[in-house]
Amino acid sequence: MDAQSRILHTYLGIASRTSEEATLRLLVDLGRQYAGAEEGSLLVLDPKTHELVFAMTSGDRQSENALLGQRVPVGRGLVGLAVATREVQVGAPTFRDIRQRRRRAASDSQPTAVLAAPMLVRDQVVGVLTAASFRARHHFTCDDAAFYGKIAAVAGVVVEQQQRLGALEQLGKGGRPPRPRTREQRLQMRIIDSVARLTAGRPERLARVQALLAAVEALCRGPQA
Repeated sequence: MDAQSRILHTYLGIASRTSEEATLRLLVDLGRQYAGAEEGSLLVLDPKTHELVFAMTSGDRQSENALLGQRVPVGRGLVGLAVATREVQVGAPTFRDIRQRRRRAASDSQPTAVLAAPMLVRDQVVGVLTAASFRARHHFTCDDAAFYGKIAAVAGVVVEQQQRLGALEQLGKGGRPPRPRTREQRLQMRIIDSVARLTAGRPERLARVQALLAAVEALCRGPQA
């Protein structure tokens, strides 16, 4: 398994050489071409260190080799800001600690414009899709930002579906679902475990547990207008 595949599998649960990996690559490349950018990247969130990790880059093999595995702290630069705000960010780069590949001219060694769109799974940010231009006076437009927001949403759906299928596969084999990566996922697993213990070997309890859960759901929703 190469470095890119390890990163995708570790943080998103995406296996190597699958249709999901190919779809993410297609979305990154599609966004880059639409925005007229020299580079397009997918960064994934490491929840333990609160950093974004470069997992995939489109546009130039040398750029991908240079960027793969590099990290950006959440909240730093437009990429980190996209995670903090959960909104698409566009503008001149403000984070200069990324090592770029060597280019022909020193003047174009750093991006002049960056676009970053957060990728969400069940309301949790799991990564960011980016576009980078190295051309002088180039600017990404509102249409570019809107398009990136849409493909980031599609990427989030791809990851979510893969995670659901992976969990079902593990359960079908008698194992446990993949280890939760976020606080929300850990709480969801605790709820599932609690229901499983309450009903284990006692099918007559199913109706009572379901009624209790329905009552809790109604209580959480509050009075209907």
